[in-house]
Amino acid sequence: MRRATALRVRCPAKINLGFWILGRRPDGHHEVDTILQAVSLEDEILLEASGGEGLALETRGRPILGEGANIVERAWYLIQDRAGRKLPGIRVTLTKRIPVGGGLGGGSSDAAGFLLGADRLLGLAIGGADLMGLASRLGADVPFFMRGGTARGTGRGDRVRHLCPAPPAWIVLATPPVAVSTTWAYGRARIRLTLGRGAASMLAAALGHGRWDVIAPLLHNDFEDVVLPEFPAVAKLRRALHAGGALGSLLSGSGSTVFGLASTMEHARRLAERAAAEGALVHVVRTTERGVAVAGQP
Repeated sequence: MRRATALRVRCPAKINLGFWILGRRPDGHHEVDTILQAVSLEDEILLEASGGEGLALETRGRPILGEGANIVERAWYLIQDRAGRKLPGIRVTLTKRIPVGGGLGGGSSDAAGFLLGADRLLGLAIGGADLMGLASRLGADVPFFMRGGTARGTGRGDRVRHLCPAPPAWIVLATPPVAVSTTWAYGRARIRLTLGRGAASMLAAALGHGRWDVIAPLLHNDFEDVVLPEFPAVAKLRRALHAGGALGSLLSGSGSTVFGLASTMEHARRLAERAAAEGALVHVVRTTERGVAVAGQP
């Protein structure tokens, strides 16, 4: 079979239905327990054989903040090391739609999408546990995006166990014009030694009921105690979604995006209008049961 010379990969965002910080690990990372849900807002990666050498990366759409290598470039270095040989050059066009610094996992999803796409484009046949191992080295959320859906992450968040799918829902993502540094948020987070896994297990069990009226009261994020007092725009969005009758609303990850669960598409539109009136960038999305997906040749 002739190998494809170009592949397009769709990379979904995520929200955290629950997030508990349990302590600090000997390796310096935090021990967490989190329930993740993939949603239909997506970045897109186009991978093409370049005929040259190395990786040529172009980004479009939302600007990527920070200095140093992009996570896609880091993924390229890892995949080269794993191959143990010089690889054919590839050209990557990353189109960013997921807000950066919003707690929606866009960078992690992009890394997972690149790993999967490069493995197939270059015919490396890494797959399986080895590919998941590379994903874990890139970041705590990256393994989740290899499959997506609804899952529980423990350890650094990289030990992923998939759960009964969350019931379908309309979700409003509201992102204010601020970004929250994950490092900053972890540096100020309180560690709740008496909570965590018990509460996460309750939320995981509630998902099995398939009803948001059972699930929503158990939504929780330890980062809210840190982010909401320091970022008034985020707190204001949280209040606006609650006042609009959201079935549940919560900060996603370390922020700054707040999400609200809606009962219908019309309800979601009303919530979106409220959030937009507060100056937020708004996306109305659905839950999805998949992770990064190779869409084939463009």
